[in-house]
Amino acid sequence: MNIINRFILVGTLLISAFSIMAQAPAGYYDSLEGKSGASLKSAVKAIAKKGHHAISYGDATWDAFKSTDVRNIDGKDCWWDMYSSNNVAVSSGHPGMNIEHTVANSWWGGTRNDAYKDIVHLNPSNSDANSKKGNYPIGEISGASTWNNGITFIGHPVSGQGGGCTMVYEPHDMYKGDFARVFMYMFVAYDDITWKDASSNGSDGKGRMYNYSGGKAELQPWAYNMMLAWSANDPVSEKEINRNNGIHKEQGNRNPFIDLPDLADYIWGSKKNEAYHLEGSHTPDPTPGPGDDLDPDDPTPDDPNPGFDPSDKEGKYILVNNSTDLQIGEQYIIISPDASVAMSINPGNKNSSLLQTDQISITNNTIENVPDETAIITLEADSNGYLLHLSDINGKNLGYLASASAKTLNIVPLATDAGTHASISVNSGVTTINYGAGGYLKYNKNDNGKMFRTYTSGQEDVALYRFIPKNIASSILPLETGRFRVIIKGNSIIAPEGSLIFDLNGRQVNAENLEKGVYVVVSPERNKTVKAMVGF
Repeated sequence: MNIINRFILVGTLLISAFSIMAQAPAGYYDSLEGKSGASLKSAVKAIAKKGHHAISYGDATWDAFKSTDVRNIDGKDCWWDMYSSNNVAVSSGHPGMNIEHTVANSWWGGTRNDAYKDIVHLNPSNSDANSKKGNYPIGEISGASTWNNGITFIGHPVSGQGGGCTMVYEPHDMYKGDFARVFMYMFVAYDDITWKDASSNGSDGKGRMYNYSGGKAELQPWAYNMMLAWSANDPVSEKEINRNNGIHKEQGNRNPFIDLPDLADYIWGSKKNEAYHLEGSHTPDPTPGPGDDLDPDDPTPDDPNPGFDPSDKEGKYILVNNSTDLQIGEQYIIISPDASVAMSINPGNKNSSLLQTDQISITNNTIENVPDETAIITLEADSNGYLLHLSDINGKNLGYLASASAKTLNIVPLATDAGTHASISVNSGVTTINYGAGGYLKYNKNDNGKMFRTYTSGQEDVALYRFIPKNIASSILPLETGRFRVIIKGNSIIAPEGSLIFDLNGRQVNAENLEKGVYVVVSPERNKTVKAMVGF
């Protein structure tokens, strides 16, 4: 789902928040009325267990998934895999897939109890993603992922998260609310099973999202604060409503945090001392801003993608013809012109290459649309040439491209890591990206290749295409783009006299006291443009 459609969906869901509760039978949640604190949590637990009957793990689980986790793709029923973008036909069985426990069953020792078999937190999953995820907790990744397939991201947690774990897995934005509401259910419905002690080795993920004492597991503040934010940012979707109804049909119970999304605020959030009432809207509290606390002892994690606006990705990409067209701070994609594919954010099998995207259309050296998995490169200055800063199409920072030896193109978290320095030259549309001892960034078109990597000889040339925002493209271009001196000082832009400055909506602005954002500076001769980033 692209981010524009997703925001339309979110708006629709907020308007229809009243109708979500109607999916449950009449009176299903009456026992919650007027309760607060521990009494409310106990009542939610009782409802989560209401009517529950365990489904035998295995073939019966896959049969149940036919009611909960199937979507139609081009007229074909496929398993709905929230861990990868693969579309495996239901009619084919489930090759290359596992039954995945969202909450790692090893956290309670793998006992095949009701928690082990509960389809609320079981999903059809790509086996590679399942293996990479292991028993890590969910969290938000700092810097580049160590592995990702465009949907599931594995990496080191941001500061304040992970509970001591060295690694976490981060779902795609479109599923973060789904996962949060599943974790909430599990740590209410099964808080009294025998969980493993939180003193387990922090590198393996065991017990690091919760504290376990007195026979009860309680989510740690960093974990529930993150989940509250995820739940607010990614409201209940039609997919979740349909899945909850399928769970009710197959297993006899429901996830209350889907039917009543604001329940979490009364158990862990800003309303945890208030009485819960069934009448009225059940929309969760809005996401706090950076630094705002849901819990006074544990601030909500900062937005991992601050300042991103969906309109930021509207525009087109134009071919870079010569080295003088390269501009610091601009965004580019790396293309194989012969194969008509772009470099993606997805690592290769040995995590030493980046795979290609689906086919793209190039017309008159212009690309109008790129696949969602396309790698976006921002050029940064370096004493030895350039740094290639990598993000996804929604602006999420993934790290830096690096190659310290031939046939190794990796994503590393820091600009100072080995192999990040590259020289770039462009001649008649052919781009040479030289990593020194690492070789040249090229495209391998062989059937067993189809990847971007560094080589000391051979392989296909690449090209850079520069991103031109929609409004700038229509109001300023075409122009001869190139370098001229622009200085950012505080919240002001210092440019040659006679320059014009525009925001990304195409409005001309003054050079001083600007709000944080991206601006386009047009040279006095009206033949060059530079993007200026203020406040970053």
